[in-house]
Amino acid sequence: MHMYRAAIDSLPFPEDKKFHKRAEVVLTGMRKLRTALTEAASHSRPSPTVMMALSDVRRRYDDLMERAADAPGSTLGQQLYTARIHAKLSPQEAANGMGLRPDLPDELEAGATPTDKETPLVQQLIAAIRTVAGLGDVEHRPAEENLNGWEEALVVNGAGEEASAAAH
Repeated sequence: MHMYRAAIDSLPFPEDKKFHKRAEVVLTGMRKLRTALTEAASHSRPSPTVMMALSDVRRRYDDLMERAADAPGSTLGQQLYTARIHAKLSPQEAANGMGLRPDLPDELEAGATPTDKETPLVQQLIAAIRTVAGLGDVEHRPAEENLNGWEEALVVNGAGEEASAAAH
C-alpha cells in the first residue's frame, strides 16, 4: 500500500492532461490489491492486519475514484462508481434500476467503454442516483433531465432543503 500512497500523492492536478492516465494506472493496481485482500480476508484465519489493510485500500480507492470523477474528462464508470458509493448501492442494484445488464457497472468502473446504446442509459442512471443521493445541484445537469422510470427522487433545491419530485 505504501507504493500506492506514494503514487496517489504524486498524481498531477486533476486538470492536468496526464491525470486520468496516471490515476487509472493506480486504480487498476488498487483493484487488484483489493481483490487479493478480499480473498485473503475471506479464506485466511482471523487477521486484524488484513482487515485493516482492506479497509485502507477501499477508502483510498473510493477517494481516488471520487477525485477522478470530479476531474475534467472523467469516465462514465468513474462517475457511476462515485454516485453509487454515495447512494450505498451495489453495482447490480444500480444496473437493475435502469434495466442494464448486471455486470455493466463493474466493467465500466474498471475502465470499459459503454456501447452507444448503453451510454444514454448509464448517463440517466448516474443522474438518477445522484438525485436520490442528494449529490450537488442536480437541476442543471443535462443528463438528469430524464430520470427514466424512477418514480420519486430527492431533489436538493437552492436552499439545501429536500423536496420530492416525480420522475419524467
